[in-house]
Amino acid sequence: RLFPNPCLCCLMRLCFWYIPESCGFLLAGLLLVTVFSRGVDAVHEEYHAGQSAEHRTALWRQPRRSTRHTPGGHVQVVVDVHTQHVLNTTTELHDMTSEYTGLLGVGTAHNGKPQFQARVVFDTGSTNLWVASVLCKHYPCTTDATKRFYDPHKSISQEPFHGGDERGFAGRDLDIMFGTGELKGPLHVDTYRVGPMVVKKQPFAMIREMNGEVFSSFPFEGILGLGFRSLSFDGIDPFFDRVIEQKLLVNNEFAFYLNADATQPSALLWGGVDKELFEPPIRMFPVTQAHYWALELVDLRHGNQSLLSKSSPAHRAKRLIVDSGTTYFTAPSGLYDKIMSRIPEAPCDSVEKYEPLVYVLRSAGGALYELPVTQKTYMIGNTFGLNCRPAFMQLNVNRKYGPALILGEVFMRHFFTVFSRGSGKPEEAKVGIARARIGARPQVDANVQSPSMQPHIDDSRVVRREKP
Repeated sequence: RLFPNPCLCCLMRLCFWYIPESCGFLLAGLLLVTVFSRGVDAVHEEYHAGQSAEHRTALWRQPRRSTRHTPGGHVQVVVDVHTQHVLNTTTELHDMTSEYTGLLGVGTAHNGKPQFQARVVFDTGSTNLWVASVLCKHYPCTTDATKRFYDPHKSISQEPFHGGDERGFAGRDLDIMFGTGELKGPLHVDTYRVGPMVVKKQPFAMIREMNGEVFSSFPFEGILGLGFRSLSFDGIDPFFDRVIEQKLLVNNEFAFYLNADATQPSALLWGGVDKELFEPPIRMFPVTQAHYWALELVDLRHGNQSLLSKSSPAHRAKRLIVDSGTTYFTAPSGLYDKIMSRIPEAPCDSVEKYEPLVYVLRSAGGALYELPVTQKTYMIGNTFGLNCRPAFMQLNVNRKYGPALILGEVFMRHFFTVFSRGSGKPEEAKVGIARARIGARPQVDANVQSPSMQPHIDDSRVVRREKP
Protein backbone atom coordinates (compact mmCIF):
# COMPACT_ATOMS: atom_id res chain seq x y z
CA ARG A 1 0.00 0.00 0.00
CA LEU A 2 1.36 3.41 -0.96
CA PHE A 3 -0.61 5.11 1.85
CA PRO A 4 -0.72 2.76 4.85
CA ASN A 5 -2.28 5.41 7.08
CA PRO A 6 -6.17 5.19 6.91
CA CYS A 7 -6.52 8.95 7.49
CA LEU A 8 -4.45 9.60 4.40
CA CYS A 9 -6.61 7.14 2.45
CA CYS A 10 -9.78 9.02 3.50
CA LEU A 11 -8.28 12.37 2.54
CA MET A 12 -7.34 11.04 -0.89
CA ARG A 13 -10.89 9.79 -1.45
CA LEU A 14 -12.28 13.24 -0.62
CA CYS A 15 -9.90 14.79 -3.13
CA PHE A 16 -10.86 12.43 -5.92
CA TRP A 17 -14.63 12.28 -5.27
CA TYR A 18 -15.53 15.81 -4.20
CA ILE A 19 -12.89 18.46 -4.89
CA PRO A 20 -10.40 16.98 -7.40
CA GLU A 21 -9.55 20.38 -8.97
CA SER A 22 -8.18 21.71 -5.68
CA CYS A 23 -6.13 18.71 -4.62
CA GLY A 24 -3.32 18.60 -7.17
CA PHE A 25 -0.72 20.18 -4.93
CA LEU A 26 -1.92 18.18 -1.92
CA LEU A 27 -1.55 14.93 -3.82
CA ALA A 28 1.96 15.79 -4.97
CA GLY A 29 2.94 16.74 -1.44
CA LEU A 30 1.58 13.54 0.04
CA LEU A 31 3.44 11.47 -2.54
CA LEU A 32 6.72 13.17 -1.68
CA VAL A 33 6.15 12.79 2.07
CA THR A 34 5.37 9.09 1.63
CA VAL A 35 8.44 8.44 -0.50
CA PHE A 36 10.72 10.22 1.94
CA SER A 37 9.13 8.47 4.92
CA ARG A 38 10.12 5.17 3.34
CA GLY A 39 13.67 6.43 2.93
CA VAL A 40 15.32 8.22 0.06
CA ASP A 41 17.87 5.47 -0.38
CA ALA A 42 15.15 2.90 -1.11
CA VAL A 43 14.36 4.79 -4.33
CA HIS A 44 17.93 4.33 -5.55
CA GLU A 45 18.53 0.73 -4.55
CA GLU A 46 18.73 -1.94 -7.23
CA TYR A 47 17.52 -5.48 -6.63
CA HIS A 48 18.08 -8.75 -8.43
CA ALA A 49 15.25 -9.67 -10.80
CA GLY A 50 14.92 -13.12 -9.21
CA GLN A 51 15.14 -15.25 -12.36
CA SER A 52 15.61 -18.95 -11.66
CA ALA A 53 18.95 -20.65 -12.25
CA GLU A 54 19.36 -22.57 -15.51
CA HIS A 55 21.72 -25.10 -13.92
CA ARG A 56 23.09 -25.99 -10.49
CA THR A 57 26.52 -27.47 -9.82
CA ALA A 58 26.80 -29.44 -6.59
CA LEU A 59 29.65 -28.36 -4.33
CA TRP A 60 30.97 -30.33 -1.39
CA ARG A 61 32.94 -28.99 1.52
CA GLN A 62 36.09 -31.09 1.69
CA PRO A 63 37.57 -31.45 5.20
CA ARG A 64 41.26 -30.59 5.39
CA ARG A 65 44.05 -31.21 7.87
CA SER A 66 45.19 -28.19 8.62
CA THR A 67 59.47 -22.37 -1.65
CA ARG A 68 60.01 -21.02 -4.23
CA HIS A 69 61.56 -22.52 -7.44
CA THR A 70 62.69 -20.69 -10.56
CA PRO A 71 63.92 -23.32 -13.05
CA GLY A 72 65.01 -22.22 -16.48
CA GLY A 73 62.88 -22.67 -19.56
CA HIS A 74 59.65 -21.59 -17.87
CA VAL A 75 57.45 -18.55 -18.07
CA GLN A 76 57.20 -17.58 -14.42
CA VAL A 77 54.37 -15.51 -12.98
CA VAL A 78 55.15 -14.52 -9.41
CA VAL A 79 51.84 -14.08 -7.64
CA ASP A 80 51.64 -12.27 -4.34
CA VAL A 81 50.12 -9.16 -2.83
CA HIS A 82 53.11 -6.91 -3.47
CA THR A 83 54.52 -8.00 -6.83
CA GLN A 84 53.06 -8.25 -10.30
CA HIS A 85 54.90 -9.83 -13.20
CA VAL A 86 53.47 -10.40 -16.66
CA LEU A 87 49.72 -9.76 -16.30
CA ASN A 88 48.82 -11.69 -13.18
CA THR A 89 48.46 -10.79 -9.52
CA THR A 90 46.75 -12.25 -6.51
CA THR A 91 46.35 -12.21 -2.78
CA GLU A 92 47.97 -14.75 -0.53
CA LEU A 93 45.90 -16.82 1.89
CA HIS A 94 46.81 -18.51 5.14
CA ASP A 95 45.42 -21.17 7.45
CA MET A 96 42.64 -22.56 5.29
CA THR A 97 40.80 -25.53 6.77
CA SER A 98 38.30 -26.45 4.05
CA GLU A 99 37.48 -26.07 0.39
CA TYR A 100 34.30 -26.35 -1.64
CA THR A 101 34.80 -28.34 -4.82
CA GLY A 102 32.57 -29.35 -7.71
CA LEU A 103 32.83 -31.39 -10.89
CA LEU A 104 34.05 -29.99 -14.20
CA GLY A 105 34.08 -32.08 -17.39
CA VAL A 106 37.32 -31.80 -19.38
CA GLY A 107 37.87 -32.89 -22.99
CA THR A 108 35.76 -35.26 -25.08
CA ALA A 109 36.10 -39.04 -25.05
CA HIS A 110 35.18 -41.15 -28.10
CA ASN A 111 31.77 -41.83 -26.54
CA GLY A 112 31.04 -38.10 -26.46
CA LYS A 113 31.31 -37.80 -22.67
CA PRO A 114 34.00 -35.83 -20.80
CA GLN A 115 37.41 -37.44 -21.00
CA PHE A 116 38.04 -36.47 -17.35
CA GLN A 117 35.77 -35.29 -14.53
CA ALA A 118 37.89 -32.96 -12.40
CA ARG A 119 37.04 -31.87 -8.87
CA VAL A 120 37.90 -28.17 -8.97
CA VAL A 121 37.72 -25.09 -6.79
CA PHE A 122 35.45 -22.43 -8.32
CA ASP A 123 37.40 -19.29 -7.45
CA THR A 124 36.12 -15.74 -8.00
CA GLY A 125 39.51 -14.36 -6.93
CA SER A 126 41.47 -15.79 -9.87
CA THR A 127 40.92 -16.19 -13.59
CA ASN A 128 43.15 -18.89 -15.06
CA LEU A 129 42.01 -22.49 -15.46
CA TRP A 130 44.24 -25.33 -14.21
CA VAL A 131 43.51 -29.07 -14.51
CA ALA A 132 45.46 -32.10 -13.25
CA SER A 133 46.92 -34.04 -16.18
CA VAL A 134 48.82 -37.23 -16.98
CA LEU A 135 51.94 -35.06 -17.14
CA CYS A 136 51.97 -34.96 -13.33
CA LYS A 137 54.32 -37.79 -12.27
CA HIS A 138 55.64 -36.72 -8.87
CA TYR A 139 54.26 -36.06 -5.39
CA PRO A 140 51.53 -35.25 -4.58
CA CYS A 141 50.41 -37.01 -7.77
CA THR A 142 50.46 -40.81 -7.62
CA THR A 143 50.63 -43.43 -10.35
CA ASP A 144 47.00 -44.49 -9.90
CA ALA A 145 45.79 -40.91 -9.76
CA THR A 146 47.67 -39.85 -12.86
CA LYS A 147 45.96 -42.56 -14.90
CA ARG A 148 42.61 -40.89 -14.16
CA PHE A 149 43.74 -37.33 -14.89
CA TYR A 150 43.21 -35.43 -18.12
CA ASP A 151 45.00 -37.02 -21.11
CA PRO A 152 44.98 -34.90 -24.29
CA HIS A 153 45.72 -37.98 -26.42
CA LYS A 154 42.38 -39.48 -25.37
CA SER A 155 40.34 -36.35 -26.15
CA ILE A 156 38.95 -35.87 -29.66
CA SER A 157 38.33 -32.15 -29.07
CA GLN A 158 41.82 -31.16 -27.88
CA GLU A 159 44.18 -28.91 -29.79
CA PRO A 160 47.51 -27.22 -29.07
CA PHE A 161 47.65 -23.69 -27.73
CA HIS A 162 49.08 -21.19 -30.24
CA GLY A 163 48.14 -17.93 -28.55
CA GLY A 164 51.64 -17.30 -27.21
CA ASP A 165 53.64 -17.96 -30.38
CA GLU A 166 54.56 -14.33 -30.98
CA ARG A 167 55.47 -13.81 -27.30
CA GLY A 168 57.72 -16.83 -27.10
CA PHE A 169 55.97 -18.91 -24.43
CA ALA A 170 53.90 -21.31 -26.59
CA GLY A 171 54.95 -24.85 -25.75
CA ARG A 172 56.70 -23.79 -22.55
CA ASP A 173 55.47 -24.30 -19.02
CA LEU A 174 53.42 -21.67 -17.28
CA ASP A 175 54.77 -21.35 -13.74
CA ILE A 176 52.65 -19.63 -11.08
CA MET A 177 53.46 -19.16 -7.40
CA PHE A 178 50.64 -19.49 -4.85
CA GLY A 179 52.21 -18.09 -1.72
CA THR A 180 53.65 -21.34 -0.30
CA GLY A 181 52.82 -23.42 -3.37
CA GLU A 182 53.53 -23.57 -7.06
CA LEU A 183 51.83 -24.93 -10.17
CA LYS A 184 53.59 -25.65 -13.45
CA GLY A 185 52.36 -26.89 -16.77
CA PRO A 186 51.92 -26.15 -20.48
CA LEU A 187 48.95 -24.32 -21.98
CA HIS A 188 46.50 -26.34 -24.04
CA VAL A 189 43.00 -26.02 -25.55
CA ASP A 190 39.96 -28.29 -25.16
CA THR A 191 36.22 -28.44 -24.51
CA TYR A 192 34.82 -27.98 -21.00
CA ARG A 193 31.43 -29.04 -19.62
CA VAL A 194 29.54 -27.76 -16.60
CA GLY A 195 26.13 -29.40 -16.53
CA PRO A 196 24.46 -28.63 -19.88
CA MET A 197 26.98 -25.90 -20.72
CA VAL A 198 29.60 -26.91 -23.30
CA VAL A 199 32.44 -24.38 -23.58
CA LYS A 200 34.48 -24.99 -26.73
CA LYS A 201 38.12 -24.16 -27.43
CA GLN A 202 38.90 -23.11 -23.85
CA PRO A 203 42.60 -22.36 -23.13
CA PHE A 204 43.88 -23.84 -19.86
CA ALA A 205 47.03 -25.10 -18.19
CA MET A 206 47.70 -28.83 -17.80
CA ILE A 207 49.25 -29.36 -14.38
CA ARG A 208 52.67 -31.00 -14.69
CA GLU A 209 53.95 -30.20 -11.20
CA MET A 210 52.37 -29.29 -7.86
CA ASN A 211 55.07 -28.03 -5.51
CA GLY A 212 54.65 -27.10 -1.87
CA GLU A 213 52.33 -28.29 0.84
CA VAL A 214 49.26 -26.59 -0.57
CA PHE A 215 47.80 -29.17 -2.92
CA SER A 216 47.79 -32.45 -1.03
CA SER A 217 45.51 -31.81 1.94
CA PHE A 218 42.30 -32.40 -0.02
CA PRO A 219 41.34 -33.99 -3.38
CA PHE A 220 42.55 -31.13 -5.54
CA GLU A 221 42.29 -31.61 -9.30
CA GLY A 222 42.09 -28.07 -10.58
CA ILE A 223 41.07 -24.44 -10.23
CA LEU A 224 38.42 -22.73 -12.33
CA GLY A 225 38.95 -18.98 -12.06
CA LEU A 226 35.81 -16.83 -12.34
CA GLY A 227 37.53 -13.44 -12.19
CA PHE A 228 38.04 -10.86 -14.92
CA ARG A 229 40.24 -10.87 -18.02
CA SER A 230 42.68 -8.33 -16.56
CA LEU A 231 43.57 -10.93 -13.91
CA SER A 232 44.29 -13.62 -16.52
CA PHE A 233 47.78 -14.61 -17.61
CA ASP A 234 48.60 -12.74 -20.84
CA GLY A 235 44.92 -11.89 -21.32
CA ILE A 236 43.93 -15.48 -22.09
CA ASP A 237 40.15 -15.80 -22.46
CA PRO A 238 38.70 -16.65 -19.04
CA PHE A 239 36.18 -19.46 -18.75
CA PHE A 240 33.17 -17.27 -17.99
CA ASP A 241 34.05 -14.85 -20.80
CA ARG A 242 33.79 -17.86 -23.14
CA VAL A 243 30.43 -18.72 -21.63
CA ILE A 244 29.26 -15.19 -22.41
CA GLU A 245 30.71 -15.12 -25.94
CA GLN A 246 29.13 -18.46 -26.81
CA LYS A 247 25.77 -17.31 -25.38
CA LEU A 248 25.40 -20.37 -23.18
CA LEU A 249 23.27 -18.59 -20.55
CA VAL A 250 20.25 -16.32 -20.90
CA ASN A 251 21.55 -14.29 -17.94
CA ASN A 252 25.31 -13.91 -17.62
CA GLU A 253 25.65 -14.59 -13.91
CA PHE A 254 26.42 -17.21 -11.31
CA ALA A 255 25.65 -17.44 -7.60
CA PHE A 256 27.01 -19.28 -4.55
CA TYR A 257 25.18 -20.94 -1.69
CA LEU A 258 27.81 -22.35 0.69
CA ASN A 259 26.48 -24.76 3.29
CA ALA A 260 28.23 -24.66 6.66
CA ASP A 261 27.26 -28.31 7.21
CA ALA A 262 29.90 -30.44 5.47
CA THR A 263 27.48 -33.39 5.27
CA GLN A 264 25.08 -31.37 3.09
CA PRO A 265 25.67 -30.14 -0.46
CA SER A 266 26.32 -26.55 -1.42
CA ALA A 267 25.62 -25.13 -4.85
CA LEU A 268 26.99 -22.96 -7.61
CA LEU A 269 24.01 -21.70 -9.61
CA TRP A 270 24.38 -20.64 -13.24
CA GLY A 271 22.18 -18.03 -14.93
CA GLY A 272 19.98 -17.19 -11.95
CA VAL A 273 19.09 -17.98 -8.36
CA ASP A 274 17.02 -20.32 -6.18
CA LYS A 275 14.59 -18.37 -3.97
CA GLU A 276 14.62 -21.17 -1.40
CA LEU A 277 18.27 -20.42 -0.57
CA PHE A 278 18.10 -16.79 0.59
CA GLU A 279 16.00 -14.19 2.37
CA PRO A 280 14.93 -11.59 -0.21
CA PRO A 281 15.76 -9.10 -1.50
CA ILE A 282 19.14 -9.48 -3.19
CA ARG A 283 20.68 -6.00 -3.28
CA MET A 284 22.98 -5.30 -6.23
CA PHE A 285 26.26 -3.37 -5.92
CA PRO A 286 28.40 -2.24 -8.87
CA VAL A 287 31.93 -3.56 -9.32
CA THR A 288 34.21 -0.53 -9.11
CA GLN A 289 37.31 -2.09 -10.63
CA ALA A 290 36.83 -5.15 -12.85
CA HIS A 291 39.95 -7.01 -11.79
CA TYR A 292 38.64 -8.58 -8.64
CA TRP A 293 34.92 -8.58 -7.80
CA ALA A 294 35.48 -5.36 -5.84
CA LEU A 295 32.78 -3.07 -4.44
CA GLU A 296 33.07 0.51 -3.21
CA LEU A 297 33.62 0.55 0.54
CA VAL A 298 32.43 3.88 1.97
CA ASP A 299 33.00 3.06 5.64
CA LEU A 300 33.50 0.24 8.13
CA ARG A 301 31.96 0.58 11.57
CA HIS A 302 31.99 -1.46 14.73
CA GLY A 303 28.76 -0.55 16.40
CA ASN A 304 28.57 3.24 15.96
CA GLN A 305 32.34 3.80 15.73
CA SER A 306 33.94 4.30 12.30
CA LEU A 307 37.17 2.36 11.88
CA LEU A 308 38.20 4.31 8.77
CA SER A 309 37.55 7.94 9.79
CA LYS A 310 41.09 8.57 11.07
CA SER A 311 42.86 6.87 8.17
CA SER A 312 44.85 9.02 5.73
CA PRO A 313 43.50 9.07 2.15
CA ALA A 314 46.42 6.95 0.94
CA HIS A 315 45.83 4.24 3.54
CA ARG A 316 42.05 4.34 3.84
CA ALA A 317 40.46 1.08 2.65
CA LYS A 318 38.23 1.88 -0.31
CA ARG A 319 37.31 -1.50 -1.81
CA LEU A 320 35.58 -4.63 -0.58
CA ILE A 321 36.36 -7.81 -2.54
CA VAL A 322 34.00 -10.81 -2.53
CA ASP A 323 36.16 -13.90 -3.02
CA SER A 324 35.07 -17.55 -2.94
CA GLY A 325 38.72 -18.64 -2.84
CA THR A 326 39.48 -16.95 0.48
CA THR A 327 38.48 -18.60 3.73
CA TYR A 328 38.33 -15.69 6.17
CA PHE A 329 37.56 -12.00 6.34
CA THR A 330 40.69 -9.95 5.65
CA ALA A 331 41.85 -6.44 6.45
CA PRO A 332 45.05 -4.52 5.66
CA SER A 333 47.63 -3.93 8.37
CA GLY A 334 46.69 -1.13 10.74
CA LEU A 335 42.98 -1.63 10.18
CA TYR A 336 43.42 -5.30 11.07
CA ASP A 337 44.89 -4.29 14.44
CA LYS A 338 41.95 -1.95 15.11
CA ILE A 339 39.47 -4.72 14.40
CA MET A 340 41.32 -7.28 16.54
CA SER A 341 41.43 -4.91 19.50
CA ARG A 342 37.64 -4.63 19.41
CA ILE A 343 36.74 -8.29 18.90
CA PRO A 344 39.42 -10.30 20.75
CA GLU A 345 39.39 -14.04 21.24
CA ALA A 346 37.24 -14.95 24.22
CA PRO A 347 35.04 -17.73 25.65
CA CYS A 348 32.19 -18.30 23.22
CA ASP A 349 29.49 -17.51 25.76
CA SER A 350 30.93 -14.00 26.23
CA VAL A 351 31.26 -12.94 22.56
CA GLU A 352 27.49 -12.70 22.13
CA LYS A 353 27.71 -9.11 23.38
CA TYR A 354 30.08 -8.13 20.56
CA GLU A 355 28.54 -5.50 18.31
CA PRO A 356 28.12 -6.05 14.55
CA LEU A 357 30.71 -5.01 12.01
CA VAL A 358 28.91 -2.77 9.53
CA TYR A 359 30.23 -2.49 5.98
CA VAL A 360 28.84 0.67 4.34
CA LEU A 361 28.55 0.13 0.58
CA ARG A 362 27.35 2.17 -2.36
CA SER A 363 24.52 0.45 -4.23
CA ALA A 364 24.05 0.25 -7.98
CA GLY A 365 21.61 3.17 -7.73
CA GLY A 366 24.12 5.34 -5.84
CA ALA A 367 22.53 4.98 -2.40
CA LEU A 368 24.44 4.01 0.72
CA TYR A 369 23.63 0.66 2.26
CA GLU A 370 24.72 -0.71 5.62
CA LEU A 371 25.63 -4.41 5.58
CA PRO A 372 25.74 -5.63 9.19
CA VAL A 373 27.77 -8.74 9.99
CA THR A 374 27.16 -10.09 13.48
CA GLN A 375 29.47 -12.04 15.77
CA LYS A 376 27.62 -15.22 14.74
CA THR A 377 29.40 -14.80 11.40
CA TYR A 378 32.74 -13.13 12.17
CA MET A 379 33.61 -15.21 15.28
CA ILE A 380 34.38 -18.92 14.95
CA GLY A 381 34.75 -21.56 17.64
CA ASN A 382 37.61 -23.93 18.27
CA THR A 383 37.34 -27.72 18.08
CA PHE A 384 35.56 -28.01 21.43
CA GLY A 385 33.44 -24.87 21.00
CA LEU A 386 34.75 -23.31 24.20
CA ASN A 387 36.78 -20.39 22.84
CA CYS A 388 35.82 -18.20 19.88
CA ARG A 389 38.26 -16.20 17.78
CA PRO A 390 37.82 -13.65 14.98
CA ALA A 391 37.69 -15.17 11.50
CA PHE A 392 40.06 -12.48 10.29
CA MET A 393 43.51 -12.45 8.81
CA GLN A 394 45.83 -9.61 7.91
CA LEU A 395 46.36 -9.14 4.19
CA ASN A 396 47.65 -6.22 2.14
CA VAL A 397 46.25 -6.31 -1.38
CA ASN A 398 48.46 -5.01 -4.19
CA ARG A 399 48.39 -1.20 -3.94
CA LYS A 400 47.03 -0.93 -7.50
CA TYR A 401 43.87 -2.78 -6.39
CA GLY A 402 43.71 -1.68 -2.77
CA PRO A 403 43.69 -0.87 0.03
CA ALA A 404 40.95 -3.47 0.21
CA LEU A 405 39.16 -5.83 2.55
CA ILE A 406 37.94 -9.28 1.54
CA LEU A 407 34.74 -11.15 2.32
CA GLY A 408 35.60 -14.83 2.03
CA GLU A 409 34.08 -18.22 2.56
CA VAL A 410 33.10 -17.63 6.20
CA PHE A 411 31.01 -14.64 5.10
CA MET A 412 29.53 -16.54 2.14
CA ARG A 413 28.25 -19.32 4.42
CA HIS A 414 25.84 -16.75 5.89
CA PHE A 415 25.19 -14.62 2.80
CA PHE A 416 23.94 -15.70 -0.62
CA THR A 417 26.09 -14.02 -3.31
CA VAL A 418 25.40 -13.33 -6.98
CA PHE A 419 28.07 -12.39 -9.53
CA SER A 420 26.51 -10.70 -12.55
CA ARG A 421 28.27 -9.65 -15.78
CA GLY A 422 25.26 -7.98 -17.46
CA SER A 423 25.81 -8.10 -21.22
CA GLY A 424 29.41 -9.15 -20.62
CA LYS A 425 31.08 -5.75 -20.46
CA PRO A 426 33.26 -5.36 -17.34
CA GLU A 427 31.65 -2.01 -16.51
CA GLU A 428 28.27 -3.75 -16.16
CA ALA A 429 29.48 -6.19 -13.51
CA LYS A 430 27.61 -6.26 -10.19
CA VAL A 431 27.60 -8.34 -7.02
CA GLY A 432 24.33 -9.22 -5.31
CA ILE A 433 24.11 -9.96 -1.57
CA ALA A 434 21.27 -11.38 0.53
CA ARG A 435 21.10 -13.28 3.80
CA ALA A 436 21.37 -17.01 3.21
CA ARG A 437 18.76 -19.38 4.56
CA ILE A 438 20.89 -21.41 6.93
CA GLY A 439 20.18 -25.11 6.67
CA ALA A 440 18.48 -24.95 3.27
CA ARG A 441 19.18 -27.81 0.89
CA PRO A 442 20.01 -26.87 -2.71
CA GLN A 443 18.26 -28.75 -5.50
CA VAL A 444 21.31 -30.61 -6.77
CA ASP A 445 22.09 -34.23 -7.49
CA ALA A 446 23.63 -35.30 -4.18
CA ASN A 447 25.03 -38.42 -5.82
CA VAL A 448 27.19 -36.49 -8.26
CA GLN A 449 29.94 -36.02 -5.71
CA SER A 450 30.08 -37.22 -2.15
CA PRO A 451 32.33 -35.88 0.59
CA SER A 452 33.34 -39.47 1.27
CA MET A 453 35.01 -39.81 -2.15
CA GLN A 454 38.63 -40.82 -1.78
CA PRO A 455 41.32 -38.32 -2.78
CA HIS A 456 43.12 -38.91 -6.07
CA ILE A 457 46.39 -37.64 -4.67
CA ASP A 458 48.67 -38.66 -1.85
CA ASP A 459 47.42 -37.01 1.34
CA SER A 460 50.07 -38.26 3.74
CA ARG A 461 51.37 -34.75 4.47
CA VAL A 462 49.77 -31.88 6.30
CA VAL A 463 49.34 -28.99 3.83
CA ARG A 464 47.13 -26.13 2.70
CA ARG A 465 46.25 -24.27 -0.47
CA GLU A 466 47.10 -20.68 -1.22
CA LYS A 467 45.01 -18.46 -3.39
CA PRO A 468 45.81 -17.83 -7.08
